[in-house]
Amino acid sequence: MIRVAPLSRFCLRAAMAASFLFPLAASAVDDYTGAWWRSDESGWGVFLVDQGNLLAPSWFTYDDDGKATWFIVSGAFKQADGSYVGDVYSFTGVPYAQINGQASDPGNRVGTSTFRFTDANTLKLDYNVGGHQQTKILSRFDWGDQDLVCSPSSAPVSSFTNYTAMWWDPSQSGWGLHVNHVGDLLVATWYTYGADRKAIWLQASTTKGADGVYRGKLYQGATGTPYHQINGQVATAGLTEVGTATFSFSNGGAGQFSYTIGSVSQTKSIVRADYGNAISQCRTVTATTPPPAGGSDECFPPLAVGNRTVIRDVGTTSGTDQRVTGTTTYKGHPVFVLEDRPTDGSSQGVTKEYVEQTATHRIYHGGEGYIPEVQANGTFEYIPPVRVPRVTPVGYTETMDYVIRASYTAQGVNVTADINVHEVPLRVGTESASSPAGSFSNACKFDTTIRLESSVSAAGFTVSTVTDGRAIQWSHSAVGPVRSEADTTTTVNTTGGFAVPPQVTQSHVESELIEAVINGQHYP
Repeated sequence: MIRVAPLSRFCLRAAMAASFLFPLAASAVDDYTGAWWRSDESGWGVFLVDQGNLLAPSWFTYDDDGKATWFIVSGAFKQADGSYVGDVYSFTGVPYAQINGQASDPGNRVGTSTFRFTDANTLKLDYNVGGHQQTKILSRFDWGDQDLVCSPSSAPVSSFTNYTAMWWDPSQSGWGLHVNHVGDLLVATWYTYGADRKAIWLQASTTKGADGVYRGKLYQGATGTPYHQINGQVATAGLTEVGTATFSFSNGGAGQFSYTIGSVSQTKSIVRADYGNAISQCRTVTATTPPPAGGSDECFPPLAVGNRTVIRDVGTTSGTDQRVTGTTTYKGHPVFVLEDRPTDGSSQGVTKEYVEQTATHRIYHGGEGYIPEVQANGTFEYIPPVRVPRVTPVGYTETMDYVIRASYTAQGVNVTADINVHEVPLRVGTESASSPAGSFSNACKFDTTIRLESSVSAAGFTVSTVTDGRAIQWSHSAVGPVRSEADTTTTVNTTGGFAVPPQVTQSHVESELIEAVINGQHYP
């Protein structure tokens, strides 16, 4: 977690490891399903369907003649470096009003594409299409006060209540719909063919009625800037209203799409298109919009999806890559999802933590995770939730007493244990601080003391752990923690069964910020 000082995280790890309690998250998997765009180039975009080992990207844009068109990447497969690579195809086919069987002609390979994600909300698209090469940095589409959050699922698609996916009629391969379902809004981009058999796309914007049916207007992409000439400007003057659209669903995997354009009205049966090794399940959550920064006494930047910091222990490869990966709800509270990943390349040890942000406080509720010391999954909760003020002027101090309740299964035994925490942060001043990420003037300096006490009984033994620690930390409003120095002493007493002498461990750790991405700004 990000606190006024990082000592609590360091000491928690020491105490929980000694007591087999350290709460690390189960391996987290980013899911990139949804619409991606550039707000300054509104009018074109990419829709991704993430199916584990591959992406199915569709690119809605404008051809060399300025007419709306689309390209399909015929399976962008995941590479060893984490990127996705696939060939780009263009298509022609049967005019939409005449489709009654195979819709598309054989595809024409027109180039290549590579998709790289710097975090869960930032996409770097490199393409070479039609002899044109470009790199585009895209972000997830902004749905206002709601967010679309997706993750891999093993549940049957018939049970899904969110319809975000690619939809098609397998008997009429060559046309389809990319659906974004956010709350009561359902926006579908329809890729099909015009009267001249060339690729066209239309967009339906529908809302849910009392009968559960989504109804709305249908717009057609007309003309815009050719894809390879779009460079920081709005790509089109707008879409043209051409008709109406209706969507109804019998379950999460099957539905009907009806449209009227002029004198043509048709109804099509549609199903989800699933073809990879994982199925993406999406849900709508309330967006948590960070308020503006509070000035020099706000010693950490506001939480925002896409932010990332890498903090490493000096002289080692051990450290934490923390990413704000999305928003969700936790016990009815709108929260940000913070994921801590080990920097040493290990595949385990990823932590999820749920943090609420208000205008005045960050509120730490709990999390879930994998415990590497005992190879067990577990959850943890702060009782009561820990409220950390966002503005901490020089002289600020506070006594925080709370309990961390951890639950896990180790060696076939279900364990629930409490860690009692006594934490006292103090803002002692303002100084300059440096790290590999850069030099930061007017950094906040904290001096924090902490004591953790826990006792776990299992299999006839009782393990009692006490950790006392102190940390000095420098933090800056632009990036958060810059440097820290922490000293701890942990004493473990084991009783029951046979005599075990007390174990005392002392530790000194210095940590520093290696790199950060905050609100799109890179450090260094």
